[in-house]
Amino acid sequence: MSRAHALELVLGPTDDARVRERWAVLEDAGIPSLGRHRGATHRPHLTVASSPQPPDEELLALAGELWSPLLPLRVDVTGLVLLGGRRLTLADLVSPPLAARRAQAELVLRWSGADERPWVPHVSLATRLTTQVAGAALSALSTEAAGQQPGAAGSASMPLTSMPLTSRSLTSRSLTSRSRASLSLEALRWWDPDSETVSAVAGVAA
Repeated sequence: MSRAHALELVLGPTDDARVRERWAVLEDAGIPSLGRHRGATHRPHLTVASSPQPPDEELLALAGELWSPLLPLRVDVTGLVLLGGRRLTLADLVSPPLAARRAQAELVLRWSGADERPWVPHVSLATRLTTQVAGAALSALSTEAAGQQPGAAGSASMPLTSMPLTSRSLTSRSLTSRSRASLSLEALRWWDPDSETVSAVAGVAA
């Protein structure tokens, strides 16, 4: 199965480093994270839209027009989310404003073959997890958020709140943090899986 082309929002340097630190927390707990990907273009990102068809010049121009006025964009991290079915993706769930959701919907409408499932904006931390490993991952990140070492006595577990199930999210749970974090989305880029390259579309440092 061929990989999809994607339009991705990338983070500013500080928040990019913060996500990489969370990858490292998972690795330290023995859980495979996205930090294991060594591709030259691989970095924390939020996928806006994807399709097996490459975007044409008209779509890329539209993407630039829609997103340039929005970037940089700071979004709240509302918790952790598990996405998938038998194999799970663990991610930071974010809450973009309505203008960003409208821009995303417009791109999906215009892009041939685009994934039309409901958009669940997130920054992935680990993928292809079993339910057992996903539980360990949640525990590791909960411990980090509580400022304790893994395995320390009295580790506080954060409350889980359920999210509505969607075709994308067969199993979905949100882990609410004690203090709300945020991420700065700095640029939009096009990931081309055929050439394994990225191209700037809007914003800076794509």
